[in-house]
Amino acid sequence: MTNDQALEAARLLAAARTSGTAGPRLPEDVRPGNLEDAFLIQGKVSELLGGNSIGYKCSAPTAERAANVSPVLRRGLINRSPVTVQTERTRIEPEVAYVLGSDLPPRAQPYTMREVCDAISQVRLVLELIAVRFLPDSGAGFLESLAGHLSNEGLFLGPQVAIAPDDPALAGFPIVIESPTGIVMERAGKHPDGHPMTAMLWLANFLSSRGEGLKEGQLVTTGSFAGALELPLNTPLRIMFGGVGDIECELVR
Repeated sequence: MTNDQALEAARLLAAARTSGTAGPRLPEDVRPGNLEDAFLIQGKVSELLGGNSIGYKCSAPTAERAANVSPVLRRGLINRSPVTVQTERTRIEPEVAYVLGSDLPPRAQPYTMREVCDAISQVRLVLELIAVRFLPDSGAGFLESLAGHLSNEGLFLGPQVAIAPDDPALAGFPIVIESPTGIVMERAGKHPDGHPMTAMLWLANFLSSRGEGLKEGQLVTTGSFAGALELPLNTPLRIMFGGVGDIECELVR
């Protein structure tokens, strides 16, 4: 893929994100054919949207998704409620994020779980805002989703919680969403990779292998405990992550 092709694909994906409107899949001549094409487009989308990444969203790779990682842009970071959303059917994903307290620079030797845990200074509860770039029947595949920042619209930064990054309690817990009139939704929350640190360790070594690494202050969110949930708008909500902690917020449009 040439730079011009990647830039054209990035313009289409950035426009879809800015407008909040899903559309057809990328034209065939600017469609990523491999991971490096997707990452090239992904980087250009970031540039068109102002760059300035504050970290990553990721999950451990699977047979279908060999490298499930995307930057999280500062423009999408939200740390106060109410949260303004673009569509009437807003979806969120309840997640656990880690904040780096020290660098994990590129190196030849893979990082161990202990080394990555020791580099983490904060464990935070977050809500990822999801906005798909493609219509459900478009036929768009994983590489196009990867190029478009894996449907990331934003990240609501919840509280820091007093728990070790590798605490077994983070493997799963009930997700209960409550409004002033009662319980809106309940899910048996379970991390898709078994534990958030599985994704975090993979990311540290993936970036290291690419000569990039992680830096102090960056934030990494690691996958939803309950899939993508549609929540009501204009309603104060309390999202309870079992006994780990709660997020209080309101989505408005």
